[in-house]
Amino acid sequence: MKVIKTKGVSFNIVDPFQKRLYEHAARHTNFSAYVKALIQRDMEGGTAAIPSTHTDSVQITKGMLEQFI
Repeated sequence: MKVIKTKGVSFNIVDPFQKRLYEHAARHTNFSAYVKALIQRDMEGGTAAIPSTHTDSVQITKGMLEQFI
């Protein structure tokens, strides 16, 4: 039985909102501890860790979509 479990987080740095998230997260020397603190805060009913809306948007181009094919 594996004792340590991992979850990956991806950031699309073409999206200005996600790029800001990535840059903010990168300022923390221990990303794992930072994410765990956010999860704990959410579990305890603190301020939402994920905003429900944001005003930034990104233009999806054909070239971007072709990367997934």
